[in-house]
Amino acid sequence: MENRIRLRGTVFGKTAAGRAEVGQRSAGLTARQRSVLIMLDGQKPLADIGPLVGEDEMLEAVEGLLRKGLVGITSAPPPAAKPAPAAAVPVSAPARAAAAGAAALTAARELMAAAARKHLGLLASDLVRRIEHAKDESQLAGVIGLWHVSIRESKTGKPCAEDLLAEARALLA
Repeated sequence: MENRIRLRGTVFGKTAAGRAEVGQRSAGLTARQRSVLIMLDGQKPLADIGPLVGEDEMLEAVEGLLRKGLVGITSAPPPAAKPAPAAAVPVSAPARAAAAGAAALTAARELMAAAARKHLGLLASDLVRRIEHAKDESQLAGVIGLWHVSIRESKTGKPCAEDLLAEARALLA
């Protein structure tokens, strides 16, 4: 549940292929996927789009668009809300890079956990626990192989396993 809430704060934007698809209509998108693609502007979080098309339908459409390489994550919400400091303190470049890395790690975790739940069902619980408890990229990298093989071996995940792996690796790069 917490992951779904954080995912709703994620901002997706169109890739070059997604921008081309808006005009060309060559990727064979469903009407719902096309609507969501048009709404993903790199500015609005998914929470703003969900009420317009239905949350479950929106998440399913975004997953399909991710698999087709038509959208990517522009920004992800921080892992947990923390109180703001009393005074603004300048943030160093290494601190900004660390924050961006944490957001990418969170986005990769959310992508992996959502895909595992969707394609593995009840069998995903242990794998999702491992994904969610990965504290850094190296720990998540230790799980990504098992995750990929599990998705690839599932009936519904086989067609999209390679695309999901590429997306997870891109988030961690």
